Amino acid sequence: MKDMGRDLRYGYFDAGLFYVGFAAERGKFIRIGFYKNLSELRRELEGRFNAIYDQGVFKDFIKDLKAYFSGCKLAFDYPFQIDGSSFQLKVWMKVREIGYGCVKSYRDIAAEIGKPKAFRAVASALKSNPLVLVIPCHRVVRSDGRVAGSGFSRMVREYLLKLEGALG
Repeated sequence: MKDMGRDLRYGYFDAGLFYVGFAAERGKFIRIGFYKNLSELRRELEGRFNAIYDQGVFKDFIKDLKAYFSGCKLAFDYPFQIDGSSFQLKVWMKVREIGYGCVKSYRDIAAEIGKPKAFRAVASALKSNPLVLVIPCHRVVRSDGRVAGSGFSRMVREYLLKLEGALG
């Protein structure tokens, strides 16, 4: 459902294998996601969020994306506003602490937030991550070190982990 009263802007970056789409409200990111094509991106950001395309307001972020996808070690530390359950927020904030080129398991994250048996719930929370790269869910892998997911999602995660040197 569209929220007609909000002033949302969006932009995108062509990462080659996929697009990084992003939306912000009053200078705070509310969505960063990976998209297969521009129509999928527009459908979500214009349709769901009623955002207006305005690439110019994201100059610094796009500069950082170019550097990141060129192999520069970088943390995406931008202001954001997200909603989620208290459990999701704990998971997302814990995952933000995982540094460039590092990985942790779903089990590790569950233990670090004090819910050692909740590794499946951690995986579920990360499936709803509204801010990829800012909340680097691609750095969370299975306990055996394998990348979870399937199809497009798995391909993107493997690509990012290779880019960061965390996957051979």
